[in-house]
Amino acid sequence: MARLPYPDYHTPHAKSRPILNVMKLLSHSTATVNHWADVGNAQFKNLSLSPRDRELVILLTTSKFNSTYEWTHHLPLSLKAGVTKKQQSALEACAKLNNYFIDGKHDPEVGFSEKDLILLTFVETIIQQPEVSDELWKRVKGTFSEREIVEIISLQYIIPVTLGSHIRTDIFN
Repeated sequence: MARLPYPDYHTPHAKSRPILNVMKLLSHSTATVNHWADVGNAQFKNLSLSPRDRELVILLTTSKFNSTYEWTHHLPLSLKAGVTKKQQSALEACAKLNNYFIDGKHDPEVGFSEKDLILLTFVETIIQQPEVSDELWKRVKGTFSEREIVEIISLQYIIPVTLGSHIRTDIFN
Protein backbone atom coordinates (compact mmCIF):
# COMPACT_ATOMS: atom_id res chain seq x y z
CA MET A 1 0.00 0.00 0.00
CA ALA A 2 1.26 3.46 -0.81
CA ARG A 3 1.93 5.93 1.94
CA LEU A 4 -0.44 8.31 0.17
CA PRO A 5 -3.81 7.03 -1.05
CA TYR A 6 -4.47 7.02 -4.78
CA PRO A 7 -6.99 9.59 -6.00
CA ASP A 8 -10.29 8.08 -7.09
CA TYR A 9 -10.65 7.79 -10.86
CA HIS A 10 -14.13 7.45 -12.33
CA THR A 11 -13.41 8.44 -15.92
CA PRO A 12 -10.61 6.74 -17.83
CA HIS A 13 -8.08 8.89 -19.64
CA ALA A 14 -9.00 9.66 -23.25
CA LYS A 15 -6.03 7.67 -24.56
CA SER A 16 -7.38 4.66 -22.63
CA ARG A 17 -4.17 3.11 -21.34
CA PRO A 18 -4.00 1.77 -17.82
CA ILE A 19 -2.87 4.50 -15.46
CA LEU A 20 0.42 3.58 -13.82
CA ASN A 21 0.38 3.70 -10.04
CA VAL A 22 3.24 6.19 -10.07
CA MET A 23 1.05 8.60 -12.06
CA LYS A 24 -1.85 8.04 -9.68
CA LEU A 25 0.39 8.99 -6.80
CA LEU A 26 1.82 12.02 -8.59
CA SER A 27 -1.67 13.23 -9.46
CA HIS A 28 -1.97 14.56 -5.92
CA SER A 29 -0.20 17.55 -7.45
CA THR A 30 -2.48 18.44 -10.34
CA ALA A 31 -0.16 21.30 -11.28
CA THR A 32 2.76 18.94 -11.99
CA VAL A 33 1.37 15.50 -12.87
CA ASN A 34 1.05 16.27 -16.58
CA HIS A 35 4.64 17.48 -16.67
CA TRP A 36 5.82 14.25 -15.02
CA ALA A 37 3.76 12.29 -17.56
CA ASP A 38 5.27 14.26 -20.45
CA VAL A 39 8.80 13.59 -19.20
CA GLY A 40 8.01 9.90 -18.70
CA ASN A 41 6.56 9.63 -22.20
CA ALA A 42 9.55 11.43 -23.69
CA GLN A 43 11.92 9.10 -21.85
CA PHE A 44 10.09 6.10 -23.18
CA LYS A 45 9.32 7.21 -26.74
CA ASN A 46 11.59 10.04 -27.86
CA LEU A 47 15.11 9.36 -26.68
CA SER A 48 18.13 9.22 -28.93
CA LEU A 49 19.43 6.57 -26.52
CA SER A 50 18.49 3.04 -27.60
CA PRO A 51 15.69 1.24 -25.72
CA ARG A 52 18.25 -1.32 -24.50
CA ASP A 53 20.58 1.35 -23.13
CA ARG A 54 17.59 3.10 -21.54
CA GLU A 55 16.60 -0.10 -19.77
CA LEU A 56 20.16 -0.79 -18.58
CA VAL A 57 20.24 2.68 -16.99
CA ILE A 58 16.84 2.19 -15.37
CA LEU A 59 17.60 -1.31 -14.06
CA LEU A 60 20.95 -0.34 -12.57
CA THR A 61 19.50 2.79 -10.97
CA THR A 62 16.38 1.12 -9.60
CA SER A 63 18.54 -1.69 -8.24
CA LYS A 64 20.94 0.69 -6.49
CA PHE A 65 18.07 2.77 -5.03
CA ASN A 66 15.89 -0.22 -4.13
CA SER A 67 12.97 1.06 -6.17
CA THR A 68 11.13 -2.24 -6.38
CA TYR A 69 8.12 -0.79 -8.19
CA GLU A 70 10.21 0.61 -11.04
CA TRP A 71 12.45 -2.48 -11.13
CA THR A 72 9.46 -4.81 -11.44
CA HIS A 73 7.77 -2.58 -14.01
CA HIS A 74 10.89 -2.53 -16.20
CA LEU A 75 11.82 -6.23 -16.11
CA PRO A 76 9.57 -7.20 -19.06
CA LEU A 77 10.35 -3.94 -20.87
CA SER A 78 14.07 -4.60 -20.60
CA LEU A 79 13.70 -8.15 -21.95
CA LYS A 80 11.79 -6.77 -24.92
CA ALA A 81 14.58 -4.21 -25.44
CA GLY A 82 17.26 -6.94 -25.50
CA VAL A 83 18.55 -7.13 -21.92
CA THR A 84 19.01 -10.81 -21.03
CA LYS A 85 17.81 -12.51 -17.85
CA LYS A 86 21.46 -13.08 -16.91
CA GLN A 87 22.09 -9.36 -17.24
CA GLN A 88 18.98 -8.55 -15.19
CA SER A 89 20.24 -10.89 -12.46
CA ALA A 90 23.68 -9.25 -12.49
CA LEU A 91 22.14 -5.79 -12.20
CA GLU A 92 19.96 -6.97 -9.31
CA ALA A 93 22.92 -8.59 -7.54
CA CYS A 94 25.03 -5.44 -7.65
CA ALA A 95 22.41 -3.43 -5.73
CA LYS A 96 24.26 -3.43 -2.41
CA LEU A 97 27.78 -3.62 -3.80
CA ASN A 98 29.85 -0.48 -4.15
CA ASN A 99 31.91 -0.04 -7.29
CA TYR A 100 30.61 -3.20 -8.96
CA PHE A 101 31.16 -1.84 -12.46
CA ILE A 102 33.68 0.84 -11.48
CA ASP A 103 36.10 -1.81 -10.17
CA GLY A 104 35.27 -4.41 -12.83
CA LYS A 105 33.66 -6.90 -10.42
CA HIS A 106 31.12 -8.01 -13.03
CA ASP A 107 31.18 -11.53 -14.47
CA PRO A 108 32.29 -11.49 -18.13
CA GLU A 109 30.00 -14.50 -18.76
CA VAL A 110 26.96 -12.24 -18.27
CA GLY A 111 27.60 -10.79 -21.71
CA PHE A 112 27.78 -7.04 -21.21
CA SER A 113 29.43 -5.40 -24.21
CA GLU A 114 32.19 -2.80 -23.89
CA LYS A 115 29.56 -0.12 -24.59
CA ASP A 116 27.32 -1.56 -21.85
CA LEU A 117 30.20 -1.48 -19.38
CA ILE A 118 31.01 2.15 -20.18
CA LEU A 119 27.33 3.04 -19.71
CA LEU A 120 26.94 1.08 -16.47
CA THR A 121 30.22 2.37 -15.03
CA PHE A 122 29.14 5.94 -15.84
CA VAL A 123 25.74 5.49 -14.19
CA GLU A 124 27.23 3.77 -11.13
CA THR A 125 29.79 6.57 -10.81
CA ILE A 126 27.07 9.24 -10.93
CA ILE A 127 25.11 7.40 -8.26
CA GLN A 128 27.99 6.65 -5.90
CA GLN A 129 30.53 9.43 -6.26
CA PRO A 130 29.15 11.56 -8.31
CA GLU A 131 32.49 12.90 -9.62
CA VAL A 132 33.29 11.42 -13.04
CA SER A 133 37.01 11.02 -13.73
CA ASP A 134 38.52 12.55 -16.86
CA GLU A 135 39.35 9.05 -18.11
CA LEU A 136 35.77 7.79 -17.74
CA TRP A 137 34.36 11.02 -19.19
CA LYS A 138 36.58 10.57 -22.27
CA ARG A 139 35.26 7.01 -22.71
CA VAL A 140 31.65 8.16 -22.27
CA LYS A 141 32.10 11.05 -24.75
CA GLY A 142 33.72 8.65 -27.23
CA THR A 143 30.75 6.28 -26.99
CA PHE A 144 27.66 8.46 -26.55
CA SER A 145 26.51 11.74 -28.11
CA GLU A 146 26.00 14.83 -25.95
CA ARG A 147 22.25 14.32 -26.23
CA GLU A 148 22.55 10.68 -25.10
CA ILE A 149 24.71 11.70 -22.13
CA VAL A 150 22.05 14.17 -20.98
CA GLU A 151 19.40 11.48 -21.47
CA ILE A 152 21.41 8.99 -19.39
CA ILE A 153 21.75 11.50 -16.56
CA SER A 154 18.05 12.41 -16.61
CA LEU A 155 16.96 8.75 -16.83
CA GLN A 156 18.95 7.70 -13.80
CA TYR A 157 17.60 10.53 -11.70
CA ILE A 158 14.01 11.42 -12.40
CA ILE A 159 11.84 8.45 -11.46
CA PRO A 160 14.07 5.90 -9.68
CA VAL A 161 15.94 8.41 -7.54
CA THR A 162 13.36 11.12 -7.00
CA LEU A 163 10.50 8.77 -6.25
CA GLY A 164 12.16 5.49 -5.40
CA SER A 165 14.35 6.87 -2.68
CA HIS A 166 12.06 9.56 -1.31
CA ILE A 167 8.53 8.20 -1.30
CA ARG A 168 9.22 4.48 -1.44
CA THR A 169 7.84 3.49 -4.83
CA ASP A 170 8.60 -0.07 -3.79
CA ILE A 171 5.33 -0.19 -1.85
CA PHE A 172 2.78 1.19 -4.26
CA ASN A 173 2.10 -1.61 -6.70
